[in-house]
Amino acid sequence: MTRGRYAAIKQALADSRLSRTIRAQLQASPVLRHVLTLVSGTLIAQVAALVINVFLARVFSPAEFGEFAIVLSAAALVATIAAGRFDMAMMLPARDDEARRLKTLATRLIVICSVLSSIVFFFARSFVERHYDSVVLSWVLVFVGVIVFFQAETAAIQYWFNRRSEYRIIAVNRAQQTVIVYIAQLLLGVIGIGGVWGLFVGQCLGLMSAWWYLRRHAGQLRRPVAADTASIGELARRYKKMPLLNGPNAIVDAIRLNGINLLIGTASTGSLGQFTMAWRMLQAPLALITGAVSQVFFQKLSTVKPGEMVPLVRLVIRRSLLFGLPIFGAIAVLSPFLFPLVFGERWSEAGQFAQVLCPWMFLMLATSPISTIFVVTETQGRLLVFAVVFCIVPLAWLACSPWGLLATITVLSLMMALMLCVNLAMAYQVARRFDAGHTNAR
Repeated sequence: MTRGRYAAIKQALADSRLSRTIRAQLQASPVLRHVLTLVSGTLIAQVAALVINVFLARVFSPAEFGEFAIVLSAAALVATIAAGRFDMAMMLPARDDEARRLKTLATRLIVICSVLSSIVFFFARSFVERHYDSVVLSWVLVFVGVIVFFQAETAAIQYWFNRRSEYRIIAVNRAQQTVIVYIAQLLLGVIGIGGVWGLFVGQCLGLMSAWWYLRRHAGQLRRPVAADTASIGELARRYKKMPLLNGPNAIVDAIRLNGINLLIGTASTGSLGQFTMAWRMLQAPLALITGAVSQVFFQKLSTVKPGEMVPLVRLVIRRSLLFGLPIFGAIAVLSPFLFPLVFGERWSEAGQFAQVLCPWMFLMLATSPISTIFVVTETQGRLLVFAVVFCIVPLAWLACSPWGLLATITVLSLMMALMLCVNLAMAYQVARRFDAGHTNAR
């Protein structure tokens, strides 16, 4: 037997052992298997987003991206609470029929919020036109209810699949939505339907396709419920803490995230476009980890027993930070050079924004997956206090900062990173109280 052939056989045996080891690890750890399933869909989506954004950055200007960011921020403000947080409550009942009833309640609320949002922006056209100096933007916002409906309804259906641990469908859905959104936006821009209208229509097409895909696979969600199932009113009262406690948290978080965009856009839609491009590119590695881990972690937390929560929280935090450290370290060093090289010279400011945002994004790796711990342990009241401070500080700083935008964002990033460290300590304390058997931690 030749030396080369012997080496090939030895490698094949090693590969076989490695393959068996990996399969054994996946079988032994359902959480790891589910995370990897979701990561696969998120990875495809983020790679596609990165590639297509290279071309989008040359078709659409920073100012057009900035105006579209205002549209998305307005939609997100409504979509976040459109379902009254009863979509998240679908994870909690023991019976599927009760989860189905909660989905019906969530959908009714989503429809109402979608219609109301478009009505409000119709009558606010003059204000939007004066505030952002854009007639086009004022009319695009009139149709924001379309984004609100499909975004919120898609998220609600995803909770059904999350409840049933059908993560492959969620993974495919994520990849499909992102790819179609960006391809549609690019094609519309190339054929001449550019500006904020092209970005808006492309977004709607991607959201509609994602919603249709989930709906086709959610036949069991539409099954008739048993006669003895609790009514919608009874379930709304049973899970009233979701809108009453988790709802305010969601509203405050939405105001913070989207208020930052709206404040930057007030100064300059071009600068907002640069900031949005930096944020979007940093969201790629962030979403790859947190999006998948958060959903699986939430499902795991829903059934965790006292004594098991602290090890689970510690594991998620450690792995998230270890995975993200080299990624965001490289971004902090290379982004000022990569952005103008990849996206064009007019996006050099985005590279500077990406560099200074790294501390904030890095800490979000750990806090995003474990944020649902306050929902599961019914300690949303504690989170609300933190969320209010976490909202007021950045918005007040942006409104009052005497410095230029880059210096202001640098300080903002450090402030947010410090507050996220406090959030980690709070989550760990809640987990310890739950494991110790404190009833008020559940």
